[in-house]
Amino acid sequence: MKGLLQSCILLVILFLYIPLFAQKKNIQIAPTPTWVTVNAVNYSNSKGEKDADDGYIDLAFERQVSLSQQEVYCRKAIRILSDAGVQNSSEVNVGFDPSYESITFHTIRIIRGKEVLNKLDRSKFKILQQEEELDKYLYNGSLSAVLFLEDVRKGDVIEYSYSLKGFNPIFKEKYTGNFAGNFSVPLGLLYYKLIVPKGRFVTIKREGQMIEPSVSQQPNETVYEWKLTDVPAFHLEDRVPSWYEPYNNVAISEYTSWKEVNDWAQALFPASVSLSASMQQKVAEIKNKYSTPEEQAVAALRFVQDEVRYLGMEMGEGSHRPNNPDKVLAQRFGDCKDKSYLLLTLLRGLNMEAYPVLINTAYKKALLNWLPSATAFDHVTVQLKLKGQTYWFDPTINYQRGTIQQIAYPNYQCGLVISPQTTGLTVIPLQDKGSVVTKEKFVVKDRISPVRLMVTTKYTGSHADNMRNDFNSSSMHDMKKVFEDFYKSYYEKLTIDSLQYADNEQTGELTTYEWYTIPNFWKKEKSSLRSSFSPFMLNSVIKTPNDEKRAMPFATSYPNRYTEDIVVELPGEWDISASRDEFKNANFFLETSSNYSKGVLQLHYKYESQKDHVSPEEMGKFLADMDRVDEESGYRLTWGLVDSIGGSSVDKFDTTSSIYSGLYVVLGVCVFITFLIRRWKQQNGR
Repeated sequence: MKGLLQSCILLVILFLYIPLFAQKKNIQIAPTPTWVTVNAVNYSNSKGEKDADDGYIDLAFERQVSLSQQEVYCRKAIRILSDAGVQNSSEVNVGFDPSYESITFHTIRIIRGKEVLNKLDRSKFKILQQEEELDKYLYNGSLSAVLFLEDVRKGDVIEYSYSLKGFNPIFKEKYTGNFAGNFSVPLGLLYYKLIVPKGRFVTIKREGQMIEPSVSQQPNETVYEWKLTDVPAFHLEDRVPSWYEPYNNVAISEYTSWKEVNDWAQALFPASVSLSASMQQKVAEIKNKYSTPEEQAVAALRFVQDEVRYLGMEMGEGSHRPNNPDKVLAQRFGDCKDKSYLLLTLLRGLNMEAYPVLINTAYKKALLNWLPSATAFDHVTVQLKLKGQTYWFDPTINYQRGTIQQIAYPNYQCGLVISPQTTGLTVIPLQDKGSVVTKEKFVVKDRISPVRLMVTTKYTGSHADNMRNDFNSSSMHDMKKVFEDFYKSYYEKLTIDSLQYADNEQTGELTTYEWYTIPNFWKKEKSSLRSSFSPFMLNSVIKTPNDEKRAMPFATSYPNRYTEDIVVELPGEWDISASRDEFKNANFFLETSSNYSKGVLQLHYKYESQKDHVSPEEMGKFLADMDRVDEESGYRLTWGLVDSIGGSSVDKFDTTSSIYSGLYVVLGVCVFITFLIRRWKQQNGR
């Protein structure tokens, strides 16, 4: 029995490693292709050393593309500046997709003074399958050819060059690409070359301060070249929006219009798909259970979201071509394009008009200024047209509840709707009416007794989706710890007594109920006891930049709608005046008020974000308003210990704004932001 088990283990190991061993034979060694331009490199260049990172400086980077050869040549040279550079950069690591690419190395060498050491040895390469998106449940089958360099020393120059041959056949020999003009580190030589054969035409668009190419006409081809020397490092300011594009760049595309991209994509998502028996059964099941088209659409969406798990096999053409919907239904897993195509098939089976939508989850509205390109997208969602209304669905989001009018859709801003009528990108209106409404009630009995805190929060829209996902994917123990840690950043010895939640699947609302005990509510300061309040929830949402003098926009969380009410039940009578204030700018609106009656202090805050960024021109007003919010939104209770008038004790309330609210922002954000403002699950998956 033991021998049989060992044999089985050996077979598994051989099954896993024989393919990688076979791939090693596909690493070729050959001279530099004749179509490549060979550039001189200044190996002693030291101009960018002060801005170098990771212990080495980039001396040269080249990328040369031949469309007729379907080949990309790359060359890189670095110089090691320190022991950290030896640690960080003593290997050659090149990734490739074995389903359509082959790799050829031309040079790998170490230049040490006048000595040149040849390190190109095919026998020392290792082929590794390094799936970089496993955390997103995406598998693309890419491999890495890795060579660990021996005897690397401080001051060495490491230079290597290679070619990747073969383009992804999914694009049917249509080329699109980008050549970056600057980076976060300095670069001595930057060179790009594009060879376009006769009869093929590309559109080239400069972005930022990128230089114009030099163009040379040959009998059978056109050659474009870009050459820059001593390229300085370019540094982003903190928290810029994902769609902001400050870098110099060259965009290249053989597509002449978004309609051409649309026509290409229509072939990937055929509208006329015959329904298998299992698909017909699922459609009939939805029809029989739900009477209205709106209910049927939501039922189809919920099935694909919750019962078809997210998992993508994206090798080769699978990077963009979805699997057959019947296969996805049977295996009950798929990536965004698979899940979207399955949902489309169900909706069309229900006699509804629905289309796939190509999305870029990061660059969003920046696509409106891009050249048409099939590689411009990283996500697929669904558009539904029903009874004169347009709805947008993302099948990769889990646990969405409520009616069709309450289904939230991420703020993707624009997309390419794949349909026979499409001629361009579509601006997508915001489809998320979600909000967070919180009531925090403090019961203060006296100076000594622990204070009770009861919190009720109602989440709707995307906020409810995120919170519902948290409760479904985390243990109650972990959730209690997250909630407790949030308030412990304000009250150090606070403990959570109970956490419960109620989920209304009909309305989509999720409500949490929290109970806490605060034993150290009062802090002794000289002859008085003090405690402070501030908008706990809002402090975790509103951000200010580290770089206040900005030339770039500052990203803010959007959409956000928060209402927070703090109720404090106090013993005795307190001298408290009512107040009200408003803060309004291009980025947010905040309303605050306070009043006191019969031993009860009430603080009210209502916040709504207006857009997803603050422009440099708006920053002065934004920061001024944030300073006011910081100064005026917090409150401090002061209770005298020995003060007396006429022989009787006097209770005091100091309406001075809390001087600690700025600290609260720092403490609150670190904890609560981890679960309150989460990105959509698999948002960046395809």
